[in-house]
Formats: sequence, C-alpha cells, structure tokens
Amino acid sequence: MISAILLASCSPAASGPTPTPTATGVVPTTAVPTPTPTATVAAGLTRYTNTELGYSVDLPAGWRRAACSEGIITTAPLVASEMFMGVPEAEEIVRAGSRFARVRVTDAAGLTPSAWLERNTSEPDGKFEPVAVGGRTGARGFIGASGETYAVAFAERGWIYAIERTYYGSPDPELEGILTTLRILGDATVGRGPTSTPTPRTIESVADALADGFARKDVNAIADTMTPCVSVGAVPGDPDTRNRVAYTIPLQTEFAAGTSVRVQARPIENDQYVGRFVTSTWSKPGEPDQRVDFLLRAQGDRWSVVAIRPRS
Repeated sequence: MISAILLASCSPAASGPTPTPTATGVVPTTAVPTPTPTATVAAGLTRYTNTELGYSVDLPAGWRRAACSEGIITTAPLVASEMFMGVPEAEEIVRAGSRFARVRVTDAAGLTPSAWLERNTSEPDGKFEPVAVGGRTGARGFIGASGETYAVAFAERGWIYAIERTYYGSPDPELEGILTTLRILGDATVGRGPTSTPTPRTIESVADALADGFARKDVNAIADTMTPCVSVGAVPGDPDTRNRVAYTIPLQTEFAAGTSVRVQARPIENDQYVGRFVTSTWSKPGEPDQRVDFLLRAQGDRWSVVAIRPRS
C-alpha cells in the first residue's frame, strides 16, 4: 500500500514515538451499529483540520502534518495528499521503514470507496469490506491474514476521502487508531478563494545563493534555496525524501568537522533526463573530494533546489 511510495535509504532510520493504544479499531458495518459522530477530541490527541479539503483527523502527541506533504496537486480533477508523522522536523525522512499516515482526497471518477481502495492498494494480501466510522459508511482495506486495518475510504462531494497507514507486517495500534479519527466536514472551500502565487526568483539567483550559503557555511541560507521537501541520494540508488531541515541541520556537524563545499554556480548545467543543475565539490579531511549535484526546478516563476545527488 503506502509502502510503495517510500524511498529506501542507507542512512539510519529516524526514530518514531513509542506506539500507544488509541481509539477503538475500525469495525465492519456487519458487526456493530453505526457510532454517533462527535465533535470532541479524545484525551491525548490533537485535531488537525483542513477546511479547504473539508476533513479533520486526530493525531497523537508529537504528530504533525509533514512538510513533505504534497498538498493540493490539481483542482480539476481534484488530487490532494497530506502526510502525518510522529517525529520532529529535523528527523522527517521518508523511506522504507518510516511510519506515517496519509490522507488522500481525489476525484472519485465514478468509483465506490471499496473500488477505489482496491485500485489504489499495493498490499498483496489486501481485502476490502464495508465499514462504519464516525457515523459514515465507507470501506476499509485490511490484511487478509491478520485482519489489521491499513486503509479506510469514504465518498462525499463526488470525491474519495481515504486515510492510509504504513504497514510492515506487525501490529501498530497507534497508527491504526489514527485511521478511525478521520471525519469529513460539512463543507470544503477548495477552489473558492484566491490561489497563492510563489514569489518569483530566477534560477541564477538560486545558484548564487546556494554557492554563497555554502561558502559562508550558513545552513539557514542553504535551506532557503530549497523546496520544503527535497530528495537526497544517488541515482541509480535509493534516494530518500526529507524535510529540508532534516538535510541542512546535519551540515552543521559536517562543517564543524572541517568539511568545505564549493558550489560552481556557473554554468548551470542541463540534462535531458534530470533537467537543470549545478555541481559542487565536497572536501572532507582525510577523504577524496566528492562531486554532488544540486537539481533545480521551477514552480511557476520560482526556482528552487529540489534534489541533492552525490556522484561516484
């Protein structure tokens, strides 16, 4: 299921919170009466509400919306995704073994919740059945061998609201408990208000700022050249996806240990497969120099660093 979108990494896994039992698990409609919706939040949980997409979800202590969430990708048809993790920003790394829940809101395209889950699952042992959660009927995806729930979906407004969790073959009461807290609001404002436009900046200004930030060993200046979430790792290989803070904070330790980085801001290279990039040379005491490429892409008129690619 969600594990299919994870990117593997050779770095140590970020530590997660200790699992704690939360709300009652998802129950098939054939087993119990439909529960009554409630506006209250269970003890120890914090409610995250997205009025634009029209849903809320209750999160355990220490959990938050991840910077690596895609957000609203398109509005016609609607495609949106938000991810929730239980680690600080500095430890937000998405790869094989990462624990997270993800809410997806998409155009239903005529699919029922069960059909949508079946089409979008990657769990080889995934099964599907009707479910009732918070006074609303939908469908759940569960592991056939164990019965553990890994996804729940509902239909509303011509959209599918689906909440999924990572599943690694063993029970995870904390993550499974998050699934039962998804609530669909009475309204969604997506597409009604003005769309924010990123502040323009040129590719040349980003390359210059990146070179200057590394020359001054200023991790804040380096982070400012990047999108909130960047891909880190060699290709071919197993790059991971991480919050830019999770990339830049460890640089402080490297700089203190004597690492220096020279970014070649010109020329800005162009590759038919990866697009625009600048090269850099990393020098570490007692080690051969290494080339690292910084990939640059634009969102509208705003260019940023989107990926860091070490080269052999």
